[in-house]
Amino acid sequence: MKRFWLLLLVSAFTLVFASELNVAVLGDVRSLNPFLVKSSAERIVVGYLYETLLTESAGQIVGALAEDFQVDFSNNSLILRLKDRKFHDGSPVTADDVVFSFNYILQKRLPLGPILAYFTGAEKIDEKTGRLKFRTVNVSMLSFAPMAVPIIPKSIWEKIDKPLEFPNIEKPIGSGVLAFEKLTPQSVVMKFFKDHPDAPKQLDGVVFHIVQDETMGFLGLVKGDYDYLFWNLDPELAKHVMDNPKKYPDVKVALIEGGVVNVILFNHRKAPMNDVNFRKAVLYALNYQELVEKVYSGLADVASLGLIPRRAKGVFDESVGCVQRNISMAKEFLKKCNYDGKKLTLLVSSDRKTMDMAEYIRLYLKDVGIQVELDVQGPEGLTTKLKKADFDLALYSYSLGSHPEMVFYHLHSSRGEMKDGQVVGFNYGGVNIPELDAALESIWMAFSERDRVDAFMGLQKLFAELVPVVPLLVPVDIEAYSTKNFTGWVVLPGEGVMNAETFKSLKPVR
Repeated sequence: MKRFWLLLLVSAFTLVFASELNVAVLGDVRSLNPFLVKSSAERIVVGYLYETLLTESAGQIVGALAEDFQVDFSNNSLILRLKDRKFHDGSPVTADDVVFSFNYILQKRLPLGPILAYFTGAEKIDEKTGRLKFRTVNVSMLSFAPMAVPIIPKSIWEKIDKPLEFPNIEKPIGSGVLAFEKLTPQSVVMKFFKDHPDAPKQLDGVVFHIVQDETMGFLGLVKGDYDYLFWNLDPELAKHVMDNPKKYPDVKVALIEGGVVNVILFNHRKAPMNDVNFRKAVLYALNYQELVEKVYSGLADVASLGLIPRRAKGVFDESVGCVQRNISMAKEFLKKCNYDGKKLTLLVSSDRKTMDMAEYIRLYLKDVGIQVELDVQGPEGLTTKLKKADFDLALYSYSLGSHPEMVFYHLHSSRGEMKDGQVVGFNYGGVNIPELDAALESIWMAFSERDRVDAFMGLQKLFAELVPVVPLLVPVDIEAYSTKNFTGWVVLPGEGVMNAETFKSLKPVR
């Protein structure tokens, strides 16, 4: 009888002190299908549900589901051995699931297909070992297919004939640190998967609260309704919080080196944007430091002329440097090109920060004799115009901090071809410079880390010469969290606040 009451007391204690982290995310959650992610909120939740074979930690490629891996150059393949891991339904993750996950993408022509451009198929070696086969193998392959493709359970997905019509919101099963509990119009409730090695013992789960407005999200953080905001805080607001700690005693701001590069795209299919002299005139017309201060309240860095951000530490070339405004040089370059003074369009997103930057850029260009008018579009309109190459210049951004090899997809001529009135890849500007193509291809021909670094170094120097796009700024990642309900937050360089160490260290404030 005493044992019964003791167990009841323990259960009651656990119930009272059950701990859930409350996180705010932006956008709707209508699908948890990893191949149909559209909103920021969906991308975040899916990232915790599903895992890949490899991941990145402290700038190094490490195993996620894979215990170890080796490149077999003789057979153009990557061999990976799996850890002893389980899916959320208790079934083991096997080589069959890995082979199915990769081949399924090709068979069903799923949106991740471009990531597998050089991939030819996967095969099972034994229950815990699989082989990924490619047309050619190089060191950059590790940053793509094994780090991008979610491993899904074959037993479930082999029954899904039309995956692009499958919302996957009833009972999604992955192997990630968080397992699905329920979806409501206001939130996604997830519990820590106790069989996962990174699952903390002192936390029960995470509730992702769906919010549509950043201001309301911040007010919720101040009140203690939310413990973390899963988006970058506005720089002006971040500065206000940091300058007034007494007003916001529980709100903390973490500044993380950014990996996203803001750029000006040129539509190389048109004159004068296809003239390097015009592109250099734009390059030297801009006041980059003023953009840092006025648009980002100082919480950004001027981008390297080589385009690759400092966060891509292994391949970043410090010697390329940044550019400074030089109006006389801008005017000299403008004289050398065939610009006739006509008004050009600058395609921009309708969000406030981009609009502010665009207005400054418009004035800078006017100072040197380049006339532009803003073409302001919402997210869908912007994407449509980019895909149709319906612009002269455009404000855009490249995420290159973790995967600098993505520059190939943004600037190689093969990714900018038009088919049925649409750009086939991410090279919306239609950059088509043979010398640049050769340099981009050299990345994919790098069969050692030394070759890869050398290829990137040469590429960055070429960027500075040819200016296929104008690198603008690299905004600092600004994360906001609250210590009102939990202590033990850990900020890691390159990873930020929501990391495995934070999960293990967080303790509820009693």
